[in-house]
Amino acid sequence: MAAAGSDRGVGAPAGTGPVAVRRCADACAVRPRLTFALTRQGREVPLTVPQGAEVLLEAPLPCPGVDRRREVLRTTALPFGCVLLDGLEQWGRLDLFAAADGYGAFDTDVTVTLDASAGGLSVADAGRNDIDVRGGLTERGTGTLMPTGRNRYTGGTVLVQGTLVAGGKDARHGDVRITDGAPGFAERLRVRGAYAQDAGTLEVVLRAGRRAPLAVRHLAVPGGSAALSLRLGSERPPAAGSTLPVLDAPRLRGRFARIEVNSERLRAVPVYTAEGLSVRLVQR
Repeated sequence: MAAAGSDRGVGAPAGTGPVAVRRCADACAVRPRLTFALTRQGREVPLTVPQGAEVLLEAPLPCPGVDRRREVLRTTALPFGCVLLDGLEQWGRLDLFAAADGYGAFDTDVTVTLDASAGGLSVADAGRNDIDVRGGLTERGTGTLMPTGRNRYTGGTVLVQGTLVAGGKDARHGDVRITDGAPGFAERLRVRGAYAQDAGTLEVVLRAGRRAPLAVRHLAVPGGSAALSLRLGSERPPAAGSTLPVLDAPRLRGRFARIEVNSERLRAVPVYTAEGLSVRLVQR
């Protein structure tokens, strides 16, 4: 399902801090105005996107293609049964505010291709919507994908190329597989399946007194040329002699080919067990 060039099918550039808070508040204010705050009635009826509606997303989602824009509109639409909105062609059910942030669900497997050389929105892309249902996500290309919603889709995540940065409250219910590229996350990633990494560099942030930044429910398998890059947090930075958890899993098979830390005075000594990975920080 990949599109050539910049694939804006997941969403708009990510917002953090006050920007993200403001957008969340805006989203809470928009929905009542779209529905006139009237009570929804009746059964659930899937939306058939009106012919030509995809042109409304050409500005926020410039390159995913007609079919992709229509799928974004369908998965972010208002539910059926909102009085005054359920016309024959159902234009009133379109939620363009939510659609500007990309998919609302992965009903099928989705492939996102970002070409950083194209510049602009192709360099970095993010999805703020909470994505669920049974489909999965595959990332290709050279750009950076930054989904920031509470994602609970079950089809799994595959990183083939590029950079995947998970949000701080991200929970992935399916398996995660890294065949290349640079996965990373700001806070803690909970994988509700298995985690496998064949290549690429996993980047995590370590802070004193925190839990393992990567938690896997089932099996974790680092192997091949997989590398681990550790960044020491600026708040409460760990000191020499500290032992910090990195990966927590009920079963761990394999090892990272290389472990590095962004410190000129400290190096990381891996401590592997059957249930995870910790590192001991020692003086160089």
